[in-house]
Amino acid sequence: MSLTLINLNLIKKDMTKTLSRISADKQVQRETDYYKANIGKITTVKEFLANDRLYQFAMKSYGMDDMIYAKGFMKKVLESDLSDSNSFANKLTDDRYRKFALAFNFGGAATAVQTQAQRDDVLDLYDQSIVNENNQVADDTRYFQAMINTFQNVDQMLSNERVRNYVLKNFGFDPDRYSYSHVRNILTSDVSNPSSYVNQLPNGTTAEQTAKTRALNLANAFNFNTDGTVKAAGVQTAQQTAGLVENYVLTVPSHKTPSAAAVNRLYWDTKIKAATQVSDVTGDSRMWDMIKTALQLDVTFTKAAFENIVTSDLNDPNSYVNTQSSETVKAKYRSIAGLFSFNTSGQAAAGTAQTSTQENTFLNGYNAHYDDLDEATQNTLKTGYKNNINAIKNVDDLFKSSNATLLKTMLTAFGIKQGEFINADIRQALTSDLSDPKSFVNRNGDPRLLKMAQDFNFDSKGAVAAPRMAQSQATIQETAKNYIIQKTRFLKSPELDTAKTKANDESKYYQEQVPKLKTVDDLLKNRRLVDFTLVAAGINPKSVSDDTVRKLFKSDLTDPKSFANTQTDRRLRQIVASFNFDGKGNLIQNQGSSIQDRGHAQQILDGFLQNELETRQGEENPGVRLALYFERKAQTITSPYDIIGDKALLEVFKTTFSMPDGFSNMKVEQQKAIVEKKINMNDLKDPEKVKKLVQRFAVMYDTVSNASGATSVLSGNGNISADTLYTISQLRGAR
Repeated sequence: MSLTLINLNLIKKDMTKTLSRISADKQVQRETDYYKANIGKITTVKEFLANDRLYQFAMKSYGMDDMIYAKGFMKKVLESDLSDSNSFANKLTDDRYRKFALAFNFGGAATAVQTQAQRDDVLDLYDQSIVNENNQVADDTRYFQAMINTFQNVDQMLSNERVRNYVLKNFGFDPDRYSYSHVRNILTSDVSNPSSYVNQLPNGTTAEQTAKTRALNLANAFNFNTDGTVKAAGVQTAQQTAGLVENYVLTVPSHKTPSAAAVNRLYWDTKIKAATQVSDVTGDSRMWDMIKTALQLDVTFTKAAFENIVTSDLNDPNSYVNTQSSETVKAKYRSIAGLFSFNTSGQAAAGTAQTSTQENTFLNGYNAHYDDLDEATQNTLKTGYKNNINAIKNVDDLFKSSNATLLKTMLTAFGIKQGEFINADIRQALTSDLSDPKSFVNRNGDPRLLKMAQDFNFDSKGAVAAPRMAQSQATIQETAKNYIIQKTRFLKSPELDTAKTKANDESKYYQEQVPKLKTVDDLLKNRRLVDFTLVAAGINPKSVSDDTVRKLFKSDLTDPKSFANTQTDRRLRQIVASFNFDGKGNLIQNQGSSIQDRGHAQQILDGFLQNELETRQGEENPGVRLALYFERKAQTITSPYDIIGDKALLEVFKTTFSMPDGFSNMKVEQQKAIVEKKINMNDLKDPEKVKKLVQRFAVMYDTVSNASGATSVLSGNGNISADTLYTISQLRGAR
């Protein structure tokens, strides 16, 4: 039987053990340890090329031993701007050079206060903070209404933090900085007694007068005796509760909430039913504000103009509305007049200023526009944040007065009130090492500060640093590119067009979502992203279970016995290494600052070991080396030209299919046609079919070798053995 095939099968029977034996070799171990210990010390291309041990190690890893001498050439490769399609490395036919340059970061990692994903996250959180405040106002109001008359004395009420805060905010007291005794004394004061605590408060200065008025309002809003017990009327009457709730929803939140809109609608309904003339409406500032909002009137629109509109006789061509020169204005005014029922003298017709239909239409308009001004303000803040955040050069810039709005928007997004933390604390959080359990942000334990720190990129000194990302931008783009290649290999239109569209859509999704990942669990929850990386690496996602994926990403890559490190398919380990998660599943601090990220370092280490395996096997049997090389490269072949342009792949093809010596002298298109005729290119997607093709090569290699005097596949009389003939026939049948 074929000796090459036997040797190949022995090697592949337990590839992990085979590679372990090679990695245990003292020379291999010495070079590997040296690379791992020293690559992080390199900062320039010049330093890298001057260190022969590092340089040769990397070159051998990529199978470019024959180009080690060409340092000038490799310098151009490593200095190429891979984002420029016309750069030196990108214009080379052999893609190994581009991938070699990609494995390093000699251009320096791009720094940014925030990536687009981080910035979008802050803006999304800002929007969510508005929703959260709306919900909180409604919940707190319901809770207050349910609880207020359950208290037996003033101390019970003040001991209930949620109710106490609702009350204090209502009357301008800071819930975080208030005097319990002061508030209690106000609530238990007899307002009618000039000698009571509240009446004895100073009121000489403007500030003192404001404080005393606030205190009197608080005392009048509740019904406590001087000993703190509740009066017979209860802690509050229904009218007192309604007034307090109304004041809260209208004045406490940072913007107009749905609760405030509901209170205003109720106010309108009560007042409009009592209105007997148009001046009752325009004379009420709150109603007038609602009119301007519901009807979208300009702030300069006058009450007189409004009164003229709603008191116009629309059937009179000489009325105020009908004498407007613009048809557009005339139509708008007619619509406004139609929402009210005032006669020409300004009196409510038939005793009502609005019919139920008119009122409903009016309030629907108010509902649609009550928060327009707030939305416009919020959009302005978000636009300003988006346009200006990356102009920040140092964390201290955030605290400059010129960036006050920027800081306010940022803190609001994370649910942090201004003044809740001093600037020094915010600074410490933003410059914390997230991977250090002893860092400020981790010791503080406030999840808002941690979330904020995750969304910014400052180093320990406050300078703008490389973003912390689950994968480097270069790796994300390379993964996306490899995915598209795998999904479109060997396809032709129209299947190619459809597949390319779907692959591009998936690629866009991947590139949008990976920068948003904060922990390894975020990744594991999204199997779509995991499958993408598997496909990009040439692995069938169906062959990797959820449990396997979890074990892979929970592995300690520094432990040789960990699950990821003991897998036969080293591509799985490389996928894990390409993500920047630490042992606890959190993002690694400023991974981009290194000249080489963990994923590419792992690729080079694995590549060196594989190259060492193939080289050593080639010294004993060149056929084994060629077979191993072909099987490894098969997943990257995208066209017949890849085979024709690779000396080793071409040798495998020529040997397998007994191509004549003059094959390479044919025109390239002729060679391509022959390759396509002999190999169904789609078979290269199937590991089993690749395996059979390699087996066929191994047998044919020994057959050709025998013609030169080798005896490994020949019977004693010089003829091809029966075993070999059988093997060849089987392989050809499989073809």
